[in-house]
Amino acid sequence: MHTGDPVTCTDCKAMLSHISKITKDGENQVWICEYCGTSNPVDLVSEEIPAEADVTYMIEPAPATTASGRSGKDESLVVFCVDVSGSMCVSQEVPGTMRLKGNHSDRFNSLNTHGENQWLHGQRRDVTYVTRLQGLQAAVDSQLQELAKEHPNRRVALVTFNSEVTVVGDGSGIPLTIAGEKLNSEDELMRIGSEVMLPTSIENSRDTLGKQIFALEDGGQTALGPALLVSTVIACQVPGSKVIICTDGMANTGLGNLDNLVTTEDFEVASVFYQKVSTIAKSKGVSVSILTIAGTECRLVELGRVASQTGGQVNTVDPLKLTQEFGNILADPVIATQVVATFLVHKGLYIRNDASKSSRAVKEVGNVSKGTEITFEYGVRRTSSKSSASTTAAGNSEAAAGVSSSASGSELKQDQLDELPFQVHISYIDLEGAKAVRVLTQTKPITKERKQAEMYMNMPILSTHAIQKSSVMAVEGDYTPSRLNAYMYQRLFYRNVSDSKMMNQYSVYNKRSASLADKLLHEQKTEAQSSGLELCDLDVEESEMHTGDTVDAGKTKETESKMLKLFKNSSTARAKRRMNCPDAVAQNAYVNAASSSRAMEDDSDD
Repeated sequence: MHTGDPVTCTDCKAMLSHISKITKDGENQVWICEYCGTSNPVDLVSEEIPAEADVTYMIEPAPATTASGRSGKDESLVVFCVDVSGSMCVSQEVPGTMRLKGNHSDRFNSLNTHGENQWLHGQRRDVTYVTRLQGLQAAVDSQLQELAKEHPNRRVALVTFNSEVTVVGDGSGIPLTIAGEKLNSEDELMRIGSEVMLPTSIENSRDTLGKQIFALEDGGQTALGPALLVSTVIACQVPGSKVIICTDGMANTGLGNLDNLVTTEDFEVASVFYQKVSTIAKSKGVSVSILTIAGTECRLVELGRVASQTGGQVNTVDPLKLTQEFGNILADPVIATQVVATFLVHKGLYIRNDASKSSRAVKEVGNVSKGTEITFEYGVRRTSSKSSASTTAAGNSEAAAGVSSSASGSELKQDQLDELPFQVHISYIDLEGAKAVRVLTQTKPITKERKQAEMYMNMPILSTHAIQKSSVMAVEGDYTPSRLNAYMYQRLFYRNVSDSKMMNQYSVYNKRSASLADKLLHEQKTEAQSSGLELCDLDVEESEMHTGDTVDAGKTKETESKMLKLFKNSSTARAKRRMNCPDAVAQNAYVNAASSSRAMEDDSDD
């Protein structure tokens, strides 16, 4: 690891790398930036010039107090924020008879002093009825046991919510109840959360917390918003901590109310609140995960945004399978916080989805785990001249890396280049509190042949990008662009399948993208019916979307134009779609948005 700041181009902010060339201008050293052509005077010895493609610079050392503590042990915090509202009493049949830990039926059985038969006529006696709360209690208790065994220095706190919010903490003190007007006061909720004492290690609190878990009873409404804010502020005491929300209902009490929203303005008020919670969590390195119960509606499109922006997970699960989902979340630790990724390309290229068409893009990622992947898409700068050369970078195809000879000045001589440079800067704070920036630099060969470029594409990476992009569009209410983006990449992949491995990769992409696209199509048909539109207009190209038939570009352009005219894409229309978005659509989109190329490859190998 290098110490000190990297050498940076005064114009495009690219960093000196192993591909940079240092020349002499008299007695002075000069670095001609390979990205923008700017002449940068430098004063370096050979040891200061990076020798490898992957270099990390230490910007600021860690402070004395960190998430891992002075001992280097993992002392991060896990906050279980659980719903104990009235709907958590809903039960389901489980084959066999079993005695559940924490079952409160004994209190009622004690009233049956004569031991009379309490079975209803025709009621099955070979099953056990397990409530959602009982499933949740068993799952949390199982994770407490696992954490005490595998991560004894981690800290665990419990927060519950119904019509009130109760901060149980590590179970050692008197639970703190938040009710009434305090549930509508952001300042008061943040103050209360910040004053909660840091829990002791799970090694010491496991038994006490277990008793508190099984003492929970259901009843009341759902003050999810206030509970989420308090839990997040508690977790902010230790960077790298996690908040896990488990709920079966829609927030309907206090801040963040998502129930009975009539207008998009009402929805936006709630949206601003959840965005603020996301910002607080990201700034302190806290990830928030959302688990909802299958068969319920929680307006996951808004709750899921908090998880997506903080590096958490989103899932809808059977209450009897919560243990596995909790385990998956806790097994994916945050490894860095406040992550910002900057992507730089040659001046002959530009970053797509950026109105300025800049050659530099910045993404505020926030918290990351080992499985986090982000993607950028770039394109070729075109000149007005009909004779300008157009080239394509091998390995990216439709997001092609080409140059135009007059895009940034003749001094770059782009028409004579046979490769182009790419660079990513990843600035982050590790769990010890140290600030660093990692710089990765590569060059890629260029070609004028589209077939050659597509031949060398990396389908898992492009699939990940396509699925992530479509998913982000979907949760923003851009249903038509989302489906068309998925369709465009589907055509690209289909025409370039050359062997059984690529066919498997193509099938995995098709399965994932079509699942979301089908749900969006259903929502668009519902929207069409309510607006008096012709349903047949929605079926254009749908058969090709699923069968993989090739369609000429002109026909696709016609379809795109037709679809975009059919549905308004104003901010009001998008907000209305978000407000009415079913949890099944949101859950699918958020899971897809967290896709990784490694997972795509693993699935294609199965």
